[in-house]
Amino acid sequence: MGGAVVLSGSAAAEIEDHTFSGTSISGESDDGSVDDIRAGATGVGFRYEGLNEEPEEATVELQVVHDGDVETIDEATTDVSGTSDSNVPLGEDLEGSVLDHDGLSANDFQADEDGGMTEKDVTLRLEVTITDVSGSSETDLNVVMRNTEARANVGGEAEGEVVTDEDEDDDDDETGPVDEINAIVDDVNAELENVDPVETIDDTDDDTIEGLIEDVFSQVTAEIEAQTGIEYDVSTPEEARDEAAEADLPPVADALENAADAVEDIADIAGFDLDDLEDDDDDETGPVDEINAIVDDVNAELENVDPVETIDDTDDDTIEGLIEDVFSQVTAEIEAQAGIEYDVSTPDEARDEAEDAPLPDIADALENAADAVEEIADLADYELEDGDDGDDEDDQEAIDEINAIVDDVNAELENVDPVETIDDLDDGTIDDLTDDVFSQVTAEIEAQAGIEYDVSTPDEARDEAEDAPLPDIADALENAADAVEEIESLAEG
Repeated sequence: MGGAVVLSGSAAAEIEDHTFSGTSISGESDDGSVDDIRAGATGVGFRYEGLNEEPEEATVELQVVHDGDVETIDEATTDVSGTSDSNVPLGEDLEGSVLDHDGLSANDFQADEDGGMTEKDVTLRLEVTITDVSGSSETDLNVVMRNTEARANVGGEAEGEVVTDEDEDDDDDETGPVDEINAIVDDVNAELENVDPVETIDDTDDDTIEGLIEDVFSQVTAEIEAQTGIEYDVSTPEEARDEAAEADLPPVADALENAADAVEDIADIAGFDLDDLEDDDDDETGPVDEINAIVDDVNAELENVDPVETIDDTDDDTIEGLIEDVFSQVTAEIEAQAGIEYDVSTPDEARDEAEDAPLPDIADALENAADAVEEIADLADYELEDGDDGDDEDDQEAIDEINAIVDDVNAELENVDPVETIDDLDDGTIDDLTDDVFSQVTAEIEAQAGIEYDVSTPDEARDEAEDAPLPDIADALENAADAVEEIESLAEG
């Protein structure tokens, strides 16, 4: 039986796919007697893993099992090396007599009556032993013996000859690959404790095999995540082995390696070209994977803010959002570590700020963000200049100046909520902002002096300032009028 030992933490050995010659055999004679029953195994191979010391040889035995007793009817030894090997051919066939088992005799299979038939099952087993580790595989041997009616003019005494049933051979030709693949699937499923099993198949066409391979990797990695909390995204044996090489836990590495082995065995049995699978994956996910690798590098430097989210596609809206997120989180990390705010949205702006940065680490962070964004844009064929025209730069400059004015207003507010800054220059935004300036300034005057004012324009504020009973109140109203006029002027451009 071939297959994968998923998340196996101990040494293991197993017999790979093999053919027992004669899993259903029959014979006939004119007296129903049988002289011998021969059975054999061809194309024997095995695998092993997790040995503490390198072995020198392995022994494979062909055994007959009956009533709980085991008899070895043939064996062979071959040289091995290394603590693990995924494919070791025995190099010779095994053959022996079923009747060598002490608990069986020719009489057990004899058909006594003319035209009668005797049918009996015994078990054949292949067992491999390497050092102190062993593995085995079994199959039922169905023996049918017929007593033919005596015929005249037949010279000599017919001997009972047991032969392989041809109908069974035909069935093996038709269903063999499917059965072998499903045996591998069963081995994979035997190690899945927390997720749904991989479904078996009924045919070996390319679509079926491709779907099966996806399912194997999907469920094995889901099982790893369920047991360890570690996520993996692999779709080819090569990717699985790359991840296995970096895995911190041996059982995780084993699971990924075994999944890769299982998929390669499946592809080999089905005649499926794994290169086609890799080409499809490269075409569909290559840019996304490369971009997400850049995002991972960015996130590796973010200790105090949320990570930048990875992407699933490379359309313009997705890339634009990703670029904004990179700059936003990198500058937020700088602020968290150094207390310095930056507002950049293009690589050029990031590099300009990097030149004037007070600390080398800040300059590096801004430069690296610019590099990351340019690489992302290049991989996605995204035109960075599409979002960086002169109007946008002018608007942002005006917004920054207006928000600086708002900060000055807020610096004088001790008893009320601050005026909120803005993100755009829409008419509604500016109207709300000027209303908020007058509202909060007059609320502060009331909080400090107990005098209520209701003003909504610079002229009204200045009129009230002329009649104010205290110089501080007059100054506050005049300053509010000045602030609103500057805001409106900047917003108009």
